[in-house]
Amino acid sequence: MNTADRKAERDEYPTYVLNGITYVPHYRNDSVYVGPGYGKYNFDTYSYKELLLKGAKEKAEALWIRGTTGIVNKKNP
Repeated sequence: MNTADRKAERDEYPTYVLNGITYVPHYRNDSVYVGPGYGKYNFDTYSYKELLLKGAKEKAEALWIRGTTGIVNKKNP
């Protein structure tokens, strides 16, 4: 199997949906969540607590394995 045919490893992570926008754990900093365009169009980061206080709903998503220790607040420590 060549590299193009392989699927990236994924794991289940908590994400947060606020006003139709999904916030995912930052790839390298598992203590913050980022929205679409992060790093190019915006540099806003949020803790899961901030998102919950704003009314976000938690949702589990299968994401590429994060480049961190892998202990993303899998259940909000």
